[in-house]
Amino acid sequence: MSRSRKFSLMTAVVIILSMLLSACAQPTAQPAPQPTQAPAGAAATQPPAAPEPTQAPQPPAKYGGILKHAYFAPTNLDPAFLSSVADDEIGRQWGEFLVYTAEENQPDASRSLAEKWEYSADGLTWTFTLRQGVKFHNGEELKAKDVKSTFDRLRDPAVGAATKELYSNIVDITAPDDYTVVFKLTKANPDFLLDLGDYHALIVWSGIKDYQKEFIGTGPFMVDKYLPEDRLTFKRNPNYWMKDADGNQLPYLDGMEFIFMGEASAQVEALRGGQVDYLIYLPAEFVKTLRADPNVVVYEKPSNTSYVTHMRSDRKPFSDVKVRQAFKLAVDRSAILAVAFEGLGATGRDTPFGPGYGDFYLDVPEPKRDAAAAKALLAEAGYPDGLKITLTAQQMSPVPAIATILKEQLAEAGITVDIQLVPSDVYYGADNLWLEADFAITDWGSRAYPQPYLDLAYTCAAKWNESHWCDQELDDLAKQAASEMDRAKRAEIYKKIQQIFIDRGPVIIPFFGNNLWAANAKLKGLQPTSYLGTALDLRTVYFEK
Repeated sequence: MSRSRKFSLMTAVVIILSMLLSACAQPTAQPAPQPTQAPAGAAATQPPAAPEPTQAPQPPAKYGGILKHAYFAPTNLDPAFLSSVADDEIGRQWGEFLVYTAEENQPDASRSLAEKWEYSADGLTWTFTLRQGVKFHNGEELKAKDVKSTFDRLRDPAVGAATKELYSNIVDITAPDDYTVVFKLTKANPDFLLDLGDYHALIVWSGIKDYQKEFIGTGPFMVDKYLPEDRLTFKRNPNYWMKDADGNQLPYLDGMEFIFMGEASAQVEALRGGQVDYLIYLPAEFVKTLRADPNVVVYEKPSNTSYVTHMRSDRKPFSDVKVRQAFKLAVDRSAILAVAFEGLGATGRDTPFGPGYGDFYLDVPEPKRDAAAAKALLAEAGYPDGLKITLTAQQMSPVPAIATILKEQLAEAGITVDIQLVPSDVYYGADNLWLEADFAITDWGSRAYPQPYLDLAYTCAAKWNESHWCDQELDDLAKQAASEMDRAKRAEIYKKIQQIFIDRGPVIIPFFGNNLWAANAKLKGLQPTSYLGTALDLRTVYFEK
């Protein structure tokens, strides 16, 4: 991928702006006319004074500029089939959600297309009132039929969207009038509002025919040009509905340019060189360098992003809980966090729930490494001379570093590890290597709430149960947690689940990495989020003049 960044466009913009400012300069004041001679007997009168010249109104200082962003090329732009970080990042600029998930993983009505909502006492009926006057990019007003058609498509088995399981609990969606949408559920769901903010759930115009080419949403930016494998440009939506605290229309930026760059190091160098302004999912190894650069600001916030080392529990050696416990005992989680992720996170407890989940989190001491005890457990399990295992890992930072440290630590417990490094597209490819490997490291992105980890990866019938683990007690508790509307009761259920993971679970989760971004120091208004790294609100960012 070429990293040439010519400045001819910026030069042209500067020249045009200079011409415009010259045209808006104060006019030269003309001398006032002299009073005329009044007729005899009449009072002399002065003609009206010439009006004071006025300055042409200028937009607020926050307005203007093109935000340039470097990241990998997208794979799919149809909202129902978004599958990569780049897909998500692009979709969030032209589309919006019925319910917006804010920086602390909570629904935010002020940034949602629904201005208010309520649910029935049994939790089965949810009623949403839409904002009036919101326009799609084609000029059509947002109506309830558009919300209904969006979610009907996302849950339609015939469409086969990534969300058909997520929204399988919706039994019916109705639009009693233009600004009211009613969802009927088969069972109560305390996370329903957050589910409606899933990154696939961009509300789109109901008249779209080709979802790969028609990007008709209500978002702050409109797709201008898309050049696959090169870049995608946005222009400012001039009819966007949202205003800032002072009543000024958002967004502030004139547009954005997403430049597709396949190497993280190239992205970082483009930022340092001024060719781009903004990076998401910044690899931890670049943080120290960028923090030393006066022209760059690094942003971070705790998240639930993790690198899960799974042990396939349906066959030897990991079918024996003693082996799983031995592997956990041999690991120093703090050391892995410090070396592989520059200490930018929180150590894990071998459960998919991180400390960012507040009262849902089981706050217990970090497990202490004990290689001798690990050896003893292996001997009890029938491996007095230790064992050999292949660790499958992606060639994606920080996975190789995690794998290397694990190999060194496990060796002291008599466990010989052979690391098999593979490209990410092979790991997640058609052969589903990540679901077949006995011992492997999978990156799991942050979720707004804990339940999806259980439903996707750890219940017996979970679609992505990479550890092939089936624990009936955990299944029963997960089912209870999914529909418990009382938060305190739900917290107790989640803590029992986490204890099961600690006692007999099939995963080693050494740490939860902070979300990391880097930006041009002149870019202001960034609000780091605990949610996905793609979820920063770019409506309110601007370049300092």
